[in-house]
Amino acid sequence: MALNDCQMIFHPGNCLNTKKPYPKQCRQCLLYCPHEAITEDMQIKKSKCTECGVCMSVCPSDGFVDKEMDKLRDYIFNREKVILNCPQAQSKGHEIACIGMLDEEAWLTLMILAQEKDVRILTGDCGKCDDRQACVVSVTSLKKIHAQWPDHPQIKIEIAPAGSGEGGKREMPEEVPENGEEAGSAAGWREQGKEKVKALIPSIVGEETYLIPRTRQWLAQALKQYPDFRIQYEAVKVDDKCTNCGVCVKICPQDALQLVQREGRIRLIYQADRCVHCKRCVEICGPEAMTLEPISFSHKLLTGKILLRESLPRYCSKCGKQIFHNIEPRLCMQCAAKNPELKGILY
Repeated sequence: MALNDCQMIFHPGNCLNTKKPYPKQCRQCLLYCPHEAITEDMQIKKSKCTECGVCMSVCPSDGFVDKEMDKLRDYIFNREKVILNCPQAQSKGHEIACIGMLDEEAWLTLMILAQEKDVRILTGDCGKCDDRQACVVSVTSLKKIHAQWPDHPQIKIEIAPAGSGEGGKREMPEEVPENGEEAGSAAGWREQGKEKVKALIPSIVGEETYLIPRTRQWLAQALKQYPDFRIQYEAVKVDDKCTNCGVCVKICPQDALQLVQREGRIRLIYQADRCVHCKRCVEICGPEAMTLEPISFSHKLLTGKILLRESLPRYCSKCGKQIFHNIEPRLCMQCAAKNPELKGILY
C-alpha cells in the first residue's frame, strides 16, 4: 500500500468482501460516498475525498476508518464535558471531520455517556456544506435510535457556524495513554512512539485487522460503566423453522455464529458484539428462520455468548443419516428419492 496522507484509512482485512466470499458483495462505501472518491478496488482518490467519514459510518466492519478514532475515543471517555465540532463550526472542543462519521454505535455511546456528562455537537450550516449528504446518513441513524429509545439522555446539537458568536482557539484534547499509563512512564512512551510510527507509515494502520469495530468497542465500554443499563439494539433471532443446517455459521464473515453439538443436543450460539448486521445469515437462510430485530441489551449480553436455539438432531427413519429439514416423513434425500409419492416434497 502506498503512503496515504488522507484522514481515512482502508483496512482490507476488515472488509467483509475480503473475509469471506459472498455472491452479493458489500458496496456501502461506494454507494454512499457523495464525492465518488472511492474506486472499485477500494482506493481513495485524495483529490476528491473531503474526509467526511460517511464511508466509515456505513461500513459494517471498519473497512474504512478515520485514523484519529482512538484519540476521539480517549476524548469522549475522559473529558467531563464533551464538545464535538465540525470544521465549519465554532472551535470549542474536539474537531471531527464531519457529523457524517458518527454511526449508530457512536450515537448510542454518546447518549449513554450523556447520563452524567454534558454532550454537545456543534455544526456549521450543513445545508450549504459539500458534505451534507454524509450528514443526512448520520442523522438517519440518530432518528432510528430516537424512534426506538425516545426518552434517551439528551445530546445537544447546535448550529454554530464559525465566525458567529464566540470563536476562539480550538481546545485540543489531552493525550490520555491507554490502560491508565502515565505519559512519562516507559509504557506511555512506547505508545507515543507507536503513534509516531503510524503517522509516518500509514500503511501500518491499514494492515490492522480486528473483529469488533471501533465504535462497537466504544459502546461496550460505555455500557460497562453502567452494568444495569439497557439499550435497544438489533440482534439475530431464530425461530422453530431452523433445521440446524449450519449454513449461517459458514457464511458469517465475523464468526459471530457457532453451531455446537454436545450431549446429544445442537446449540446455535451468537456473539452480538461480533455481529455487524450484514444480514448475510438472514438472506441465505433457506427456511427463513432468521431475522434481525431490536432487543434489550446490557453490557453482559452484548459482550457475552447468547444461546439462540437448542434442539435435538433429526435422523432419517430409513438409513439413520442426519437430516436438515423439518418435513415429515423424516427421510434423507436418497431414501426419499426411492419413494415416488414424495416427489416434489423432498427432491
